[in-house]
Amino acid sequence: MKFYFVDTSALAKRYFPEIGSSWVLSWILPSAGNTIVVAELAFIEMASVIERRKREGKILSNQATILHSNLYLHMRQEYLVSPLDSTVVIQARRLVRNYPLRSLDAIQLASAKLASVLLVEPVTFVSADRDLLAVATSEGFTTDDPNLYL
Repeated sequence: MKFYFVDTSALAKRYFPEIGSSWVLSWILPSAGNTIVVAELAFIEMASVIERRKREGKILSNQATILHSNLYLHMRQEYLVSPLDSTVVIQARRLVRNYPLRSLDAIQLASAKLASVLLVEPVTFVSADRDLLAVATSEGFTTDDPNLYL
């Protein structure tokens, strides 16, 4: 069993077929036996992704409804959710002072750091954002990019 922290850019690949989706599905589904950690923030970010794709006409309204339901179910039953609390906010503030990170990326990485401390296990940080992966590596994470897998 492995521990993966999955940011929203990688998590979206479970719900939308794109480059890296097959690879993500190979380890994110419960049958793979891994622990999947996501930031509480991912619930909001994924809702935004779903709604944007609906507005752009890439998915139908009923598909969006199903995706929202599946995401809610997975957040409650399949993912370990790293809470957005004051510890994460303080850590994210430190990260934006030390690295050229966007605020939500800093929250994602701070959530991963909290999760790795609480789990007391090595956690692989997975993102499709190269800049965020570089900072995660600097912060001591093993990283992986789903865009490297067809």
